[in-house]
Amino acid sequence: MARLKLTAKETCSEDQEDSTAERVELAAGEEDISQVEADLLELMGAREKPPPTLVFGQSWATKVLVESYEKKGYFGPGVCRAPGDEVISDHHEGESVVFRDFFVARLRFPLDPVVPEILSRFGLRTHHLTPNAIVQLSKFFWAVKTFGGPVDADAFYRLYEMHPQTRKICLDNGDQIYSAQSGCCSFYPRRANKTQKIERVELSFCQKNKWEDDWVQYWFYAKIAFSGSSGAVFYPLAAKVEEFDHVTKADFQRTAPGYKECCSAFASAARVIGGRDLIEEYLAVKVWPLTRGWLPNSFKKIQVVGLRDELPFPDFGL
Repeated sequence: MARLKLTAKETCSEDQEDSTAERVELAAGEEDISQVEADLLELMGAREKPPPTLVFGQSWATKVLVESYEKKGYFGPGVCRAPGDEVISDHHEGESVVFRDFFVARLRFPLDPVVPEILSRFGLRTHHLTPNAIVQLSKFFWAVKTFGGPVDADAFYRLYEMHPQTRKICLDNGDQIYSAQSGCCSFYPRRANKTQKIERVELSFCQKNKWEDDWVQYWFYAKIAFSGSSGAVFYPLAAKVEEFDHVTKADFQRTAPGYKECCSAFASAARVIGGRDLIEEYLAVKVWPLTRGWLPNSFKKIQVVGLRDELPFPDFGL
């Protein structure tokens, strides 16, 4: 598989179980904003933002659905459970709130311990994320690891900023509009800043433009465990469902261990391979980038016509 940027048109956007259709769906191409309408008064702050609400609404994620994901190996027995009749999270100790479409975007457990580290400095929990946030994180992890670098949280803060997306919902029979505090955040390449000596480095844009309108209704609980050096189990992603207090641009340490190597690997990937191709790579080898412990078996250097430097090609023993 040539690790070069390719431009391709979207050929399918259906949410299907068939693996080929899913592959096209997740790799659906460039964003089209030609039909986006914006209210200038709202953009300029002339209108007040709707008041926040912690209401998720009645979950449509049934026990049968959650158990079907367990049977498919998305997570282990007893890790996730379906909600009852609650419309606001009633999580047990250590539990997080996740959405069905996170798993369509290839979230799998156990998670890499760098994931909660990345979310923490932005003030995020899993219930704040959109499916495209999972896609962005996955591309970052895959690009860095398959170009021979270590995944580093400070490097992610340098390369990405958090993008809050106002999601309005109606409650009280539609008489009042609120700003949802869940399913509302993604990540975008961090903008250039000459004062901080930050240059914009990015993979070519690739995310799914349209998820099902009701994806936020399919929420359920997950108890995502991590082990410390002493063997103790802890749950850093345990839900704190409260009014959102976020940071869009997190501070980072250029001297952090692994920072330079991670940035270098990401920059190498961004020069030669597109976001769509990265997604197709991990779908093809069936490796889910946010899971813990995966690495290529080895790397070999390949000379590609038109490029001066040899490129690392990961070997997965296929």
